[in-house]
Amino acid sequence: MSQQTGRIPTRTCVVCREKRQRNELFRLVRTPEGEIVFDETGRMDGRGAYVCRDADHWGASHRGEGVDRGRLRGALKTGIDDLTVETLNNAISSHLAEQQNE
Repeated sequence: MSQQTGRIPTRTCVVCREKRQRNELFRLVRTPEGEIVFDETGRMDGRGAYVCRDADHWGASHRGEGVDRGRLRGALKTGIDDLTVETLNNAISSHLAEQQNE
C-alpha cells in the first residue's frame, strides 16, 4: 500500500491576494438569501470569500472603512453596507475571543 500525503488546502485572500492555508483565513459568505455572514465552520452554502486574519486586513483600524469593500464586493458579487461590516466585525471579534479562551 502506498502512503498518501495529506494535501493542505490553500485559499487566496481577497484583500492582499496572498495564498495561505485555509485555517489562516476568515471565510465570509453570501448566503442564498443574500445575507453576508462570517462562516465559522467553513462549510456554509453560498458564495464564499476569504480574508486574512491579519489586523491590517480586518480589525479596529479598519472599522470605519471595513475591509477593502471593492474587492470583497467583487468576490461576493453583492453590495456591502456599514451595518454588514459592523456585524461581520463583531462576529469575527467574538470568534477570536472564544478561541483565546480555549
